[in-house]
Amino acid sequence: MIINPLYTRNGVGYLTEEKEKFESDYIRAREKENRILIDKEVSILPKTFAENPNKKEWELRGKSTKRFLKYLGNKNRGLSILDIGCGNGWFTNQLSSVFKENKVIGLDVNSEELEQAVRLFGKGKISYLYGDIFKLKSFEEQFDIITLNASVQYFLDFQKLFSILKLYLKSKGEIHIIDSPFYKKEELSKAKFRTEKYYKNLGFPQMTLNYFHHEITKVKDFEILYMPNRSIFHRILKRNDSPFPWLRFVKK
Repeated sequence: MIINPLYTRNGVGYLTEEKEKFESDYIRAREKENRILIDKEVSILPKTFAENPNKKEWELRGKSTKRFLKYLGNKNRGLSILDIGCGNGWFTNQLSSVFKENKVIGLDVNSEELEQAVRLFGKGKISYLYGDIFKLKSFEEQFDIITLNASVQYFLDFQKLFSILKLYLKSKGEIHIIDSPFYKKEELSKAKFRTEKYYKNLGFPQMTLNYFHHEITKVKDFEILYMPNRSIFHRILKRNDSPFPWLRFVKK
């Protein structure tokens, strides 16, 4: 596909105008969570430094990544892949490592992390772009695979998101949701309360306006490729793996 950004800054192509308020709040909250990492550490993700306070979480995400890369390695070469909510680009970079013939785009609305992604991984077949996913008509029927890795919770309306992503798929294209929380109906209110409490204690109560909780019934059209084992036997043996499902939708 031909990409024609409105403008380019520090290697990032801007497809739509910037949303500075969300980005500012998001970056400051991420800094407080110790999730804004230096280049040296981002370059090795999902591996991390021993002193990283989120090391255990990254170990679990590493398992999810390994599973997906194995899956991708069994697909055809020359695929067009879109990674939505790519952040600092670590997962987009992992996707590009499977086959050099694949063309991979990382998309986000966080210019600071996108610039870090370009600095570290902006080579070969990877493009890092800034854009509102709902305003990209040029993306229609362009992608074989679309991934959302730990990003679906930042979208208010899942059905609206799903509808637009289906338009961006080629025939038999796939949407994959990885390391993203979904809830049973009876779990939603408690999950929302925990989020409100978390961001209030963090000092960023306004972030609750940008973090959303989706019911598991919203993904009824998706296949489950991985489901976390929550049995007592599994927990006793401490066979830790991602607590979130891996979901796939295939366009007919």
